[in-house]
Amino acid sequence: MIGLIMRQMFGFGSVFALPCAIFAGIAAVFCCYRRGRCSLRDCTCVKRCLRCFGHDEFDDFELVVLVHEAIFEKKTDARKTTIVRITAGAHVVKTDPTSNGYFQQPLHVQVNQGTQRIVVDLLDSSERVLATLPLDTVHNVLASKTLQPEMVYTMKLKGKGIRNPKVKLTMVVQTEKDMESGLMSGISGAGMNSDVDILVRQQLRKARDARRTTNEGEQEGVSEMEVLKNACAGPLEVFERLGNTRDVHVAVLGPPSSRRWVLGIWHDKRDFEAKRSPSQEIDLLKVQSVQADPSRHHVFMITYHDSSHVRQALTFRRIDRARDVWVEILHIMVTKAHEQRQALKLRKSTSPGHERKTKSFGSKH
Repeated sequence: MIGLIMRQMFGFGSVFALPCAIFAGIAAVFCCYRRGRCSLRDCTCVKRCLRCFGHDEFDDFELVVLVHEAIFEKKTDARKTTIVRITAGAHVVKTDPTSNGYFQQPLHVQVNQGTQRIVVDLLDSSERVLATLPLDTVHNVLASKTLQPEMVYTMKLKGKGIRNPKVKLTMVVQTEKDMESGLMSGISGAGMNSDVDILVRQQLRKARDARRTTNEGEQEGVSEMEVLKNACAGPLEVFERLGNTRDVHVAVLGPPSSRRWVLGIWHDKRDFEAKRSPSQEIDLLKVQSVQADPSRHHVFMITYHDSSHVRQALTFRRIDRARDVWVEILHIMVTKAHEQRQALKLRKSTSPGHERKTKSFGSKH
């Protein structure tokens, strides 16, 4: 009897059939959502409705996180290998492991609509969580006023072996406009991939800001060559015989402080800042190539001719920035040095004094 009544009330053709079917569908989706089997936003229609009604505050976007370094105090003197992991909903990305805290690695994170938190974790070599940093997607990431290059975030301690954990990050929200327009137009290398391009831009921006801070009250814009000179300065490890390495500081010297454009190598930064003569100089006009080592992802080589026209090579290992950033910026610096020399030759060849000398030389013959 009860079955007969139910069929009459909710059977095909009944006025209750459609509302019950809709209710049953919503209930099924809700149950799956609660059990974690699927997300309401997997349905395009539901996803658009949540965005349209203001429940979700943003669309899907890609977040590029430049992981610069992890800063912490070790409880022992032993080296500690660490990894930075970033989680946004179901999307997880990780850096390569490092033992000195320097990463200088870009990570691309897909952040889907409705993802409320982006979590940054510091892991040990066994991928145990040492420290964590939860970021609110809207307030900490999409609110552009809060995003600054190389921001240092204090992390919450979770594991053992370290104290006072912090992480230095630069976060860039990728939009279609960012993809189409280059911040570094006119400077970027033609063969640069997007990750290296972002890192190089960041290094040049940092160098430009440092130059402006050093020259307070400077009214005119900083020249391109001055920015490149600043970007080419920093610590490196140079390889010596038998595979040994030593720390050095490198920087570019050029007019007016130097007659030539050279890459100088000092024992340390103090010698450079004290304006002592470099222990070694490489004429940028005599550089043949700046190449990354394909077998060692932190190492690059500069091939050049010395003052006796003998081919030489120096091998370096990066410290404070990605290897490919050194390669690209040094390549740009060498290219610009050649362009300046060509421009100087052209000016001399078209100057009135040069024309008079040419005519005089012709009259003698």
